Amino acid sequence: MSELPKGWKLVQIDEVSEVVSGGTPKSTNASFYSENHHEAIAWITPADLSGYKKNSISHGRRSITKEGYDSCSAKLMPKGSVLFSSRAPVGYVVIAENEICTNQGFKSFVPFKQVDSQYLYYYLKSIKHLAESLATGTTFKELSGKVAKTLPFPLAPLAEQKRIVEKLDEVLAQVDIIKARLDGIPELLKRFRQSVLASAVSGKLTEEWRVAHGALGQDLKLIEQTKTGLISAKTVKKDLNFELSDNIFDIPDSWAFIKLKSLSLKITDGEHKTPKREETGRYLLSARNIRDGYLCLENVDYVGEEEYQKLRKRCDPNKGDILISCSGSVGRVSLVDADDQYVMVRSAALVKVIDDFLMNSYLVHVLQSPELQKRIEESSKSTAQSNLFLGPIKELEIPLPPLAEQKEIVRLVDQYFAFADTIEAQVKKAQARIDNLTQSILAKAFRGELVPQNDDDEPAEVLLERIAKARKEAEALAKAAKKAAKAK
Repeated sequence: MSELPKGWKLVQIDEVSEVVSGGTPKSTNASFYSENHHEAIAWITPADLSGYKKNSISHGRRSITKEGYDSCSAKLMPKGSVLFSSRAPVGYVVIAENEICTNQGFKSFVPFKQVDSQYLYYYLKSIKHLAESLATGTTFKELSGKVAKTLPFPLAPLAEQKRIVEKLDEVLAQVDIIKARLDGIPELLKRFRQSVLASAVSGKLTEEWRVAHGALGQDLKLIEQTKTGLISAKTVKKDLNFELSDNIFDIPDSWAFIKLKSLSLKITDGEHKTPKREETGRYLLSARNIRDGYLCLENVDYVGEEEYQKLRKRCDPNKGDILISCSGSVGRVSLVDADDQYVMVRSAALVKVIDDFLMNSYLVHVLQSPELQKRIEESSKSTAQSNLFLGPIKELEIPLPPLAEQKEIVRLVDQYFAFADTIEAQVKKAQARIDNLTQSILAKAFRGELVPQNDDDEPAEVLLERIAKARKEAEALAKAAKKAAKAK
């Protein structure tokens, strides 16, 4: 700003606008607040602007009555005032569409008529990081009224202000369109992944593969005999018996629907009693650590070695085993990524499969598919809080292709998912560039580089003189009115 264009002038913001702090009615009196926005006084808090996308506002979530307004330090500001949040957080900015007041979380600006409200609005958007850096405090950062008054302001000729606003409206509208399209891509990719999984578990994904390789299914008699033998040898619990299932959706003739318990060596959950936690030690997993496709250890608990060895006797997750979240966000599925590293609490379930018949990575895709997620959701709604119990997990219906086809399904799903991941990463980079582009455009505007200058424009110096004259006249009138009222 040290090299502003000819005709511009760098001033303190309080030279071109009144700086206004807000206030809050006495909190003990509920009658000071009103839900009727038409009859009460519009009253804005920073919370009203959380996630707010528009550049102007007419009312907040609450309004205040005339009595509430009289009981606080809030000042009624005219239409066109620029509201700027000064704490929790610093930097929300909107223009008042009508007369409005705010709570004390704002240091707002009432521009003099020689300053365009939209120009001031865009400028304040461009200095969010500056305002944040000037905020002070321990519990939360706040921009004080004293500091707000000293914010630097590049005053352009009024005609140029209007040209800048018009250009910013045009350019930033185009940026918003691009941003909206980018913001919609993650949802499209989510639907794409779900479509891939639906095709995978219904056999549509491998139709060409079956034509090329034949359509031989698995030997269900062999699966039954194997399971019967394991139960007889007491290697597997008897409740994990062999059982076929009715088809829950269409699958190829060479496939079969079979209960998950039929293909499992173990289905259990974690420790039911509260384990003794430590500051460090062995990982103690819960539902929150199971994400879609991976384990997150950012917020993990720990147990000591003795507790770990005791808990492993009940539930011993090892590399390749499957974990399912059973409480809160039910139905997230992940593979265990290491041997002899984890124990669990009851909010997570463990599934160990018979890998002669079922690939664990294929089962993960099945459990993540829309149809199985729907079954899991239905099974978890029997209580007020969603909880998935072991019984319904054992009864889940699994579409079972031959192992070779399972391998091909996993390969294709991973290939499509990698493609989606690549696009998602590119979208995040593009979103960051768009965010930077907005700030870059705003910065360019207030360096005088966005629109051409016009030598015929009345310079900012003259604007300042007229502002100073108008302020002096207004102060004189106010003083005279006060004197007349006192005399009366």
